[in-house]
Amino acid sequence: MIRRVYGAHPAMAVRIIKPFLFVLILPLIKGVLQYIATGEATGVLTLEIFAAAALIFSAVSGVRAFSVTVDGERLIIRRGLLFRSVSVIRRERLSSVTVRRGLLDVLTGAATYTVNTEAGVAGKTDFSFKVGIKHAEELSHFLYGGGCGGEIRFPAIKTALFAAATSSAVTGLLVGVPVVNNTARILGVAINRAFFGNINRVNVEFGNFLPPAVNILTGVIITGYLASFTTTFLKMLRLRICENEEKTEVRHGFFVRRRVIFKKSAINDLCVEQTPIMRLFGVFSLRAAVGGYGDRRGEKAVIVPAANRENIERTLTDCFGFRKRDGIRAERSRRIARRALAPAVLLGALDVAFVTLLSFSFPDAFELAASVGAVIMAVNVYYASVCLRECRLGVLCLGEITVAVGRKGVGMREMYCKKDRIGEIKIIRTPADRLSGTCKVKLTVRSESADSVKVRFLGYADVIKEIEESKNK
Repeated sequence: MIRRVYGAHPAMAVRIIKPFLFVLILPLIKGVLQYIATGEATGVLTLEIFAAAALIFSAVSGVRAFSVTVDGERLIIRRGLLFRSVSVIRRERLSSVTVRRGLLDVLTGAATYTVNTEAGVAGKTDFSFKVGIKHAEELSHFLYGGGCGGEIRFPAIKTALFAAATSSAVTGLLVGVPVVNNTARILGVAINRAFFGNINRVNVEFGNFLPPAVNILTGVIITGYLASFTTTFLKMLRLRICENEEKTEVRHGFFVRRRVIFKKSAINDLCVEQTPIMRLFGVFSLRAAVGGYGDRRGEKAVIVPAANRENIERTLTDCFGFRKRDGIRAERSRRIARRALAPAVLLGALDVAFVTLLSFSFPDAFELAASVGAVIMAVNVYYASVCLRECRLGVLCLGEITVAVGRKGVGMREMYCKKDRIGEIKIIRTPADRLSGTCKVKLTVRSESADSVKVRFLGYADVIKEIEESKNK
């Protein structure tokens, strides 16, 4: 029986102190430098020194008390000095492990090792700790065996296309604004004001074309999108995939390098997605939902960042044994098409009414109302085209391999999963569905991320028949 014990890397102490960096350590350093330069100290400097000493002692003690033991088929994690905790995980219960190395890890010879199961809190890593890079490689070898064999590398252009298609301005602002504010607080300068001041100066150059309010909003949105794109691109750069019959290994990252290993049996579902930008280039992405994967809720393993339909289907069949089969198709008729377009028509009418009302009520705001209305109308036209695609491509197939194709937001999603991974099949019927003899079926996967697809405009009788037949398959 193999038994190995690994201790934490000293760099783990820095990670423990990190949450207190802005509120304790940096003010302490600032106070010490002020005392050295001027000979004057603030009244709380002594308290800060004692608090920092206690924090450093606690971090060092926590590192020395931490250990990871590989004992045959069990992984034992011990933590805590005063309050001890011991976690025992059987190897077959693991869903994925991740080895992540940033610049500090490379310099110190450490690696952040994360262990995930499906029993943890959604959106949060189950166990995360720092060990030496050699110990991290040994742990991965003991838990998942040797290499995977052949390796597939994806060029930077496909990674850039994936980043452009999946980035959003909201994500960029959520990432960028706290960084700007924290940096300004540390350095004592108004970086955020200077940042938005630059945006305003750029807006002056475009003032002859659009109203200033639109320019400012556009600048903020573009800046947020670029921040999100840069983050995603650097995270997914140098993407490499290798797999065998039992497991899949994903490597990616530029500044922070990640190596993720998971068993194929831990895959809850596979999603083929096409965002608006991907539709423009005629490509799709393939992502796998693995229990406990990633550091945030809903994060998936990227298997193929961008490829045409033929390559996606070949990957599904050859690597994962999933093949798209015939099933119940969405009803195709003019009546169904009119129903599908009804939300887009309603939004278009509301958009025209909004612009008209605002223009008559506030004549000086005509340019602003017309600009915003034109953007909303363009988005609405694209939304209408997606609704029509949903009528043409919607499919539901229940069986040992379940396939569901439907609209997700303003894109299309194909979800593949095994029968035992289905958590819920919900049939929804509105008054319009009863008149047309149709229904909507929402298929939800039994997993931490709880992926779902809603297939609309299916024949109600066909759905009931398909469910009954799937029980006997």
